[in-house]
Amino acid sequence: MDEEKEKQMNVDVVDTPEEEVEMEQRLEKTTSEMKAPGTVAADENLVPLFEEEAARKFRSRWVVIQSKFVDDPSASVKQADDLVSDIIKRVTMNFAGRRVSLEKQWNSGENVSTEDLRVALKRYRSFFDRLLTLES
Repeated sequence: MDEEKEKQMNVDVVDTPEEEVEMEQRLEKTTSEMKAPGTVAADENLVPLFEEEAARKFRSRWVVIQSKFVDDPSASVKQADDLVSDIIKRVTMNFAGRRVSLEKQWNSGENVSTEDLRVALKRYRSFFDRLLTLES
């Protein structure tokens, strides 16, 4: 046991390739555990990015744009660009609002308990994972 402690004390600050691989493996394991059914991250109450009505309106706009392509391809492409721009703005506003909400949970003053901070960190982890799983 003392040898282990001595080895640990003599380890350079810079990670060796083996340590980097080990760290990556632990990270992958943690990430996969968080996504497994029954785990905290998988059980977080994630809401859709858009309410049903907003999503329906976006889809309806798309159908109209697509149906006009044959008659006016240039206008259809311009309208498609505008639609995608509107959706990106909406997503950005939603995520920015979520981040502000999370910040309020832990940044409410000096009397924040460790439990409050733990819960905030769990929510940030869920938010972080959601951002990283967005597909382009």
